[in-house]
Amino acid sequence: MATAKAHSRLGPSAHVDTFTRDNLPPLDLWPDLLLDRPEFQYPDRLNAAVELSDRMVERGFGDRIALIGNGRRRTYKELADWSNRVAHALVQNYGIKPGNRILIRSGNNPALVACWLAATKAGAVVVNTMPLLRSGELTKIVDKAQISLALTDTRIADELIACAKDSRFLKQVVGFDGTSNHDAELDRIALDKPVTFAAVPTGRDDVALLGFTSGTTGEPKATMHFHRDLLIVRHRLPLRSAWAALRFFPCASAQRQLCWRMLRPRT
Repeated sequence: MATAKAHSRLGPSAHVDTFTRDNLPPLDLWPDLLLDRPEFQYPDRLNAAVELSDRMVERGFGDRIALIGNGRRRTYKELADWSNRVAHALVQNYGIKPGNRILIRSGNNPALVACWLAATKAGAVVVNTMPLLRSGELTKIVDKAQISLALTDTRIADELIACAKDSRFLKQVVGFDGTSNHDAELDRIALDKPVTFAAVPTGRDDVALLGFTSGTTGEPKATMHFHRDLLIVRHRLPLRSAWAALRFFPCASAQRQLCWRMLRPRT
């Protein structure tokens, strides 16, 4: 009944895998969502990854710098094109459906950001994990979120592979090149894909991100963030307030840095 009441507050969903919406907390545990301000009125259909990459290209920022890492600078156009290629690979080669959870294991680098954008464009729910987590800790996250596909920087894949060996849920561990030299399975597949992708028209109230606690004081707990949550931080807060909010947002700092950079594109 609580879940049904929560659903009544939400807009339409594109998720065919309804795991996250089905597992929203009871309505009486929700915070007060102060969304009545005009600037918070997002359309029913909204994909945060498109807004943070492809839409920036459409607005004329394609040649502006989006990310700096691994000794080079990447423009919005490069980021949009590569994440679109990876999104094609996730759907066509790995069978990702909207609402599936995808775990990403990586340090902070542009390849991580591209994978996050790609998974979000494909309608998946991203679960980022810290590189220091061991297989037992990863297993708790995999089991709680019922994750069947994980993407990992090949340099730190061992613990995730060990997790998958005995996992009830994790069936595929796919490596990507964290140095962005495209020398890994996911990269090689993506290189043959188009640079345009018809992103899943997710709902503004579809879950885009699960942010897990470390679990140091018990079982890890996941916070659930909608597509509109990411864009409220991106679009509507003053620069100083936005940075303060992003510092405490429960996602990889690469994502925080990406959202922050979108607030002020560099030349």
